Amino acid sequence: MVLRFVFTTSLLVCSLVALSTGLWSIAGTYFYTGRFTIESHHEVCEQPLNNRCITHYEVRRSSGKRDDFVPFIYQFDRAYLLDDWTFAKTRWGFSYEINGVQNPWPYLGSRVDVSLWGLGGMLVWYVVGGTKTLAWWLRGVKQKISLGF
Repeated sequence: MVLRFVFTTSLLVCSLVALSTGLWSIAGTYFYTGRFTIESHHEVCEQPLNNRCITHYEVRRSSGKRDDFVPFIYQFDRAYLLDDWTFAKTRWGFSYEINGVQNPWPYLGSRVDVSLWGLGGMLVWYVVGGTKTLAWWLRGVKQKISLGF
């Protein structure tokens, strides 16, 4: 029964983490609003081998403020992020626009997959008797508390 408790608890925790991370990321994308124009870009490379380079983009926000924009790994194709091009993402959606061309938000499919895996893990947890195992553990904890351990 202890092994079953360890399995079901691990499954529940991993499923909850996957589900909450995926949903949080999807919500962040859905509610994100941004509009800026790319002014210039430069690469920053890790020393001493210079084998990990990241492109930083100097952008001007719609408010006129200059800022640094660093895409996540391969979030946007480098051919789309050219100087003097405009990036726009409106709230309440999963698409963005670069210089008039509209595209779906990158990595959205993998975020949905992670959320579905988390939901599926919670379903498996329920089917294999996770609620019964949790109740068994709670009874044991309650007995130990009542005995003064």
